[in-house]
Amino acid sequence: MCVSASGLVFLAGCQAPPSKYPVVQISRVLSGQSIEWIDKSQQPPVIQRGRLVGIDAPDMGQEPWGNQAKQRLEELIDTSGKDGVSIEFESTDADKYGRKYVYLWKNGQLLNEQLLKDGCVLANMRNASSSSSSVSGTKYRDRFLRGSQYARIMGVGIWSPTQPMRMSPSEFRKEEP
Repeated sequence: MCVSASGLVFLAGCQAPPSKYPVVQISRVLSGQSIEWIDKSQQPPVIQRGRLVGIDAPDMGQEPWGNQAKQRLEELIDTSGKDGVSIEFESTDADKYGRKYVYLWKNGQLLNEQLLKDGCVLANMRNASSSSSSVSGTKYRDRFLRGSQYARIMGVGIWSPTQPMRMSPSEFRKEEP
């Protein structure tokens, strides 16, 4: 189970998102690393998809970890609430599924990093699905690596000694029929 690390002290260097990032209302969480929002800046409004940069969430078929990562992202975003999230775009590129590469911020918290601290996802500094060298996920590299190390040391989520995830998401996807 992914665990919230909010009750424990972990220094990773607080950094609030600049106000220049647009605030969006997330309409749906598709997985532990994929989201949808309605872009009201376009007329008519269109549904946009995003992929969180710097992380690799367990596949939804990797039970129980895939579903737990999705649920934790839903909790962090709180799609039922009125508060939106700030969205920082890594680049103007999209992956092969049309998802834009994003960092999500809510109340000064970098959600990509929080998923790592909670042991819900793996750090991934290079998005394998990207054909673009401009998408690397290294902007917050140190924060992401510290978050991942923290979860590993604490033995939470996918790092649990009693129920560890034994196959990375990319290995799992390669073995799927």
